[in-house]
Amino acid sequence: MLQKNNTLNIRALLRDEPERAIEMLRSSAHWRLDVSRTPLRLDDWRGFFGDSGNDRLRRAVSDLFSGAIVNTSENQPALHMTLRAERPEKMLGEPDASVVKDSRRRMLEISGRLYRGETPVRTILHAGIGGSDLGPRLVADALDPGDSVVHVEWLATLDSRRISRLLDRLDPETTALVVASKSFSTAETLSQAALIRDWLGSAGLERIWAATANVKRARAFGVAEPNILPFPDWTGGRFSLWSSVGLSAAARIGPGQWQRLLAAAEQADNLLASDLEASTAYALARVLDWLVRDGGFDTLGAVSYDPALRLLAEYLQQLVMESLGKSVDLKGAQTLAHTSPLVFGGAGTDLQHSLFQALHQGTKRHPMLLLGSAQCNEGPAGWPRDQLSHLLGQASALVNGKSAEDRSRALPGNNPVVLMLARAIDAESVGELLANFEHAVYLLGALWEINAFDQWGVEEGKRLAAEFRSVLDGKGECPDSSLDETIVWIRRSQADI
Repeated sequence: MLQKNNTLNIRALLRDEPERAIEMLRSSAHWRLDVSRTPLRLDDWRGFFGDSGNDRLRRAVSDLFSGAIVNTSENQPALHMTLRAERPEKMLGEPDASVVKDSRRRMLEISGRLYRGETPVRTILHAGIGGSDLGPRLVADALDPGDSVVHVEWLATLDSRRISRLLDRLDPETTALVVASKSFSTAETLSQAALIRDWLGSAGLERIWAATANVKRARAFGVAEPNILPFPDWTGGRFSLWSSVGLSAAARIGPGQWQRLLAAAEQADNLLASDLEASTAYALARVLDWLVRDGGFDTLGAVSYDPALRLLAEYLQQLVMESLGKSVDLKGAQTLAHTSPLVFGGAGTDLQHSLFQALHQGTKRHPMLLLGSAQCNEGPAGWPRDQLSHLLGQASALVNGKSAEDRSRALPGNNPVVLMLARAIDAESVGELLANFEHAVYLLGALWEINAFDQWGVEEGKRLAAEFRSVLDGKGECPDSSLDETIVWIRRSQADI
């Protein structure tokens, strides 16, 4: 039953363990998770449920929801669940509960006015990067009903060509700026925000909003006090979607959908807190833990066969890799076992014409998370049915492969596949999905005894970038006469750091 790399043969497991097709399914309010196409024995899967070893995970969940210090290197709790809770005061003391409720109330009011066209604004420029961009952009794209008066342009990367073209075709009198930055010091975000602020002019200051944990810096930047929507400092960037960082997304999808998104995420929170083993987050964490630690896989593909979730892979890259890309445990010791897989992916049928060739016939096997919607009766010419057909066909080919006398046409198969199907892609299913991915990542951190909430590697790169910028600024104009001269110039700059 073993392959050459000592990985269990999935086809043999499916044949010899027919109960897998039923027992390795987990259903929630809006999703069905199927892990039967992974090289995980049924008995091992059964052992995850009713396991006395889960007491440690239950304690970890209790710590999370009680506000214990779970981000140990920064001495912070991680109470992002309260940002989507109907009654955050159940978990929060004052003044945080009041901050969360007041900021949400004002955000819903502002986003509703923008959505309905009760202001002159027709375009929102959203300046944010990382968690201040990936989550809200994913939600806006997934749930966009096309009926909002405002259009949103997402500005993350410093792209001088794009910003010039945007500003050339926009009217400053109908344009607003949302600056999303926890620290209000992120270089890429503030650079773009300052350019847009100056372009809007003094009359446009009333159309600048800030979503931040640093009210003082937002105020110094020139944001009017009523337009500052604060959130608590314990809100991690990649968990900040649920805060005022989501203002632009809420203005695009409407406050009604936004509230449904929050409510579904809160339902996922409540289930995890009350019944660990019934949570989809727990099942996801367990199968990913097995694939990484027991299966020895160091990659994870995330591919959506519903175009509404085409940005999910980008979101998961940050959530998974920034949270779990650690090599030191909670006690400061070196972690010898694998931690974060390398996450890749995108839209299903697009990738079938690019990287899927390597998945099917390359020399390495890669676990794949395939997502789609069972709602396939809508859309022109049966397109949703086409998407679902491709999902099922690729899942089968990835696992089963294909025999052929001509070896160049053979597919080895045995790629692990985790399948997730939603009843429909809507505010409820997206809210539940994102909350469960957040919790799965936290549970993996608990299993692996690493801190899922800090990102010191990212911070060091930012620090060095600032030092290089300081040196480069001191050298005047960048050389442009020749490539060789530029390389020499860069090397000399590096030596000064």
